[in-house]
Amino acid sequence: MPEELPAVDVLMSTYNGQQFLPEQIDSILDQHAARLRLLVRDDGSTDPTCTLLQQYAELRPGQIELLADGEHLGACASFGRLLLAAKAPYVMFSDQDDVWLSGKVALLLRRMLQAEAVHGRNCPVLVHSDLCVVDWTGRLLGKSFWKYQNIDPIVGSSLNRLLIQNVATGCAMMVNRALVQLAAPIPPEAIMHDWWLALVAAAFGRIECLTEPTVLYRQHGGNQIGACRWDAAHLVRKARTVFDRRPVTENMRRTAAQAQALLQRYGPQLSQQQREAVAAFAALPSSGFLQRRLHIARYGFLRTGWIRNLALLVRV
Repeated sequence: MPEELPAVDVLMSTYNGQQFLPEQIDSILDQHAARLRLLVRDDGSTDPTCTLLQQYAELRPGQIELLADGEHLGACASFGRLLLAAKAPYVMFSDQDDVWLSGKVALLLRRMLQAEAVHGRNCPVLVHSDLCVVDWTGRLLGKSFWKYQNIDPIVGSSLNRLLIQNVATGCAMMVNRALVQLAAPIPPEAIMHDWWLALVAAAFGRIECLTEPTVLYRQHGGNQIGACRWDAAHLVRKARTVFDRRPVTENMRRTAAQAQALLQRYGPQLSQQQREAVAAFAALPSSGFLQRRLHIARYGFLRTGWIRNLALLVRV
């Protein structure tokens, strides 16, 4: 592969992923817009995933590198360890069960280079795209993950909104070296690696969105996060639990802890307005009934769509 092509590290964390792994690895290695290194860390699989990875590494020396330590960390910490091992100027993230569309790397890299040309390579940049949602057989469920989930990635990319809802999906993301250096290591309070990277990019750099899907995002019942269609049936199910505060309370606790970690690490670097907003969000769990709602309104801690926000205000 020509040396003049940009180098990209693709980070993949696996866990009992034998069933779909070959199709995913093949779809990554078939990309031709960059010099790719697939850096894989297994998170303690008990199926033949490790054997399969070793076979691929032997077939593709130099293209696939296994980060072997055997410790079970969970997805966020596993990707965090991979991020520390990444060396390329650009980094992407891969789930073990999706399929990358043929032009994915080219599309994300083009937008990344455009953003760096305008803002400089020292500017932390995150580029992410839409995804197609498919079932375990590859049958199309939704042409747009954003529509499927009723997500607005443009409105949702501001820091105040990212504190409460992540709109950037890791497996459809590329980040540059400036963002990696600023965001790593990922703290234990981070809910997911992609959410943490999006928060840091929103605070100090740029988030760029591509409306073209670049991934077949497979739903099979074992997903770490997964996607739920935002339709009438989903809303009816949600309505039945509208007064159950427990999920919202737990979510608020976790997102507040993530915000507190952001404040502790970057407090002096944040603008005064950013510091006030992040501190107010981190304090939500310990705030009173009226104060929580006042802070949500004042700082715009809102999710995508009025239904989500109505449910938030009812249950928070």
